[in-house]
Amino acid sequence: MNKNNINLNNKKKLEILKTTKIIVSKNGWSENILDDLAKNKINSSDLLALFAGSYKNLLKFSLEDVNSKLRHNVKNINIINFPLHKRIRRILIKRLEILEKDKIFYKKTFYHLLLPHNSRILRYVLFKSVDEMWYLAGDNSTDFNYYTKRLILSGIYTNALLIFFNKNLEAAEKNIDKNLSKVSKIPKFKNKFLFIKENFPIFIKSFIN
Repeated sequence: MNKNNINLNNKKKLEILKTTKIIVSKNGWSENILDDLAKNKINSSDLLALFAGSYKNLLKFSLEDVNSKLRHNVKNINIINFPLHKRIRRILIKRLEILEKDKIFYKKTFYHLLLPHNSRILRYVLFKSVDEMWYLAGDNSTDFNYYTKRLILSGIYTNALLIFFNKNLEAAEKNIDKNLSKVSKIPKFKNKFLFIKENFPIFIKSFIN
């Protein structure tokens, strides 16, 4: 597929996502979302070609779009001279600022992913999100640290999401600062794992059991 076709397909996906946000913000996610999109003048053949006729692929794309916007936003700020933990803090807050623009949509997406039958897709999109954040922060680790850093950030990020969706961005920022401070004071990764088990949501704890 040439570059022009890729750009055209991405443009179509974004147009579909725009309509999806309106529907999901009102009714939430369901397997009927593709039918609802078709009723809103979205071409069924595009849904089949671009998302393989699967609403879960559309859901994944909605979060991939957040990663894309985050990449763009981070490139426009100079974070490379900051210490690593400050880079991560800035990136986390930038991500929440993106979510805030369509907060109801992302809140419904988040809670839909918490349903037990969506555990696999939750783990997939969560890993992609934290991996992207570490990449943007300049992390080049390839050893055991690669996994531990992403696991720890998964806990901090999801904990912040719970605060953000139930309160506001300011409260989420305070939560991020508190958890980053706690983790930075724990000297060994083993103890950081124990910290995660004791302090972070059950769907994160299951990753390390």
